[in-house]
Amino acid sequence: MKKLYILGLSLMGLGAINAQTYELKDFEDLSLTSGGWTTQVPVDTTNWKANSFNGDNFAKISNYNGTGKVAAEAWLISPAIDLSNSTAPMVSFETIMKFTGAPIELLVSVDYDGTSTPSTATWVDLTAQATLDTDASAWGSWTPSGEVDLSSYQSNAVYIAFKYTGTTTDGSTWEIDNILIAETGTTTGGNGPSAPVAKTIVQIQSDVDGMGNSNLKDDSVMTAGIVTAVNMFNGNQKGYYIQDGVGAWTGIYVFDTINSVQRGDSITLTAVVDEYYDATQLKGVTAFNIVSNFNDVPATLITTNAVANEMYESVLVKVENATCNTLPSSATYGEWTINDGSGDINVDDYLFSYTPTLGTAYNVTGVVGYAYSNFKMYPRDANDISVYSSTPTAINENNNTLLNVYPNPVANGLVTITVTENTNLVVFDLLGNVVLSTPLNNVTNTIDVSTLSAGNYILKVGNSASKLIIQ
Repeated sequence: MKKLYILGLSLMGLGAINAQTYELKDFEDLSLTSGGWTTQVPVDTTNWKANSFNGDNFAKISNYNGTGKVAAEAWLISPAIDLSNSTAPMVSFETIMKFTGAPIELLVSVDYDGTSTPSTATWVDLTAQATLDTDASAWGSWTPSGEVDLSSYQSNAVYIAFKYTGTTTDGSTWEIDNILIAETGTTTGGNGPSAPVAKTIVQIQSDVDGMGNSNLKDDSVMTAGIVTAVNMFNGNQKGYYIQDGVGAWTGIYVFDTINSVQRGDSITLTAVVDEYYDATQLKGVTAFNIVSNFNDVPATLITTNAVANEMYESVLVKVENATCNTLPSSATYGEWTINDGSGDINVDDYLFSYTPTLGTAYNVTGVVGYAYSNFKMYPRDANDISVYSSTPTAINENNNTLLNVYPNPVANGLVTITVTENTNLVVFDLLGNVVLSTPLNNVTNTIDVSTLSAGNYILKVGNSASKLIIQ
């Protein structure tokens, strides 16, 4: 029996938060030096620069000069910040890095004059208190630093600096954004509002602008869901997909390398809503809890054409009787194409690699991903792909509650459902709304669906799910 954690989160106990902000540098103006920020380059000419990618503005630095690595030392330094009247000041920021090299250093000084070379002042290294991106193999998502305590530096002229170092043999490329100096508990400018807000996954995903981006972007939210897929890279967890319910808008990706999960875990978490290459995700997970294990989320049955729809982003879906019309290859980066008659959709090897047979019809289950401006399906393992058969079978081999649904399509307003035990029928429309709910008795039941409009629906019985077509 499916155990589903119902979102019931409270903001009680968070307490009052002092939202005093002393400095925010988010680089939205594409300027390194606006607001009194400066750079210092004691070694070579490698320097920080303002950069923009996919609508995101940030500071970036690399010691690669086009032909090779060079020895480099470069500082990005804040203006003097008055923390003399602060209560519990902190600094937070976000980083992304790639390639092997020394980490950037987070430093603080109370005797720097704001213009001289950094060696003229005393700097305290706070790097160990911050969380930095550590994946040198690939460009990942922004890694929040967490709150780094500045309560020992409550001076009227505090300087925060980020120091980059490179050599002739190595050097990482670092990006930094949303530098915030504020009272502890204050989060803003890319790290969320002053307090997390309880939101369902549907609320996060369906509240979108005209470009399909969540209007809750940069907000801190508390939410809940069941893990439907885990993204592993070289044996390390990069993130996971969670889902709350069945149907449209119910799934979301969580970028999380810290909290280990398994498929079927029901979890609650607090994180920041982000758009990563136009795919909505949660990042910067703080509060995290596994409520229960071994839960199941039925795949939402839709057409191949419907997969390429914003409402199914990160949702576990299933398509049936979809013919393979292109094979995976190096030119397609391992993707293959299927079509159930409604339109093509790509099947990606992001989570699991499979070699299909051209011209064969398949049933394919997978989470819907969005990458390189295209929606696609990510099967999770071999159980998610099977050759299509027109012979009626149990929908879920591990729980044969539902034996048969006929006729399907339904033309006369009556559908017969055969089950193996007393249970309940729930029918969803493709937006995830419940349109019919009724108990079922063991063996054969005739259900009146004449009040439902013509179209496709999701029929759920116990742990089984099927597509119901009403003509």
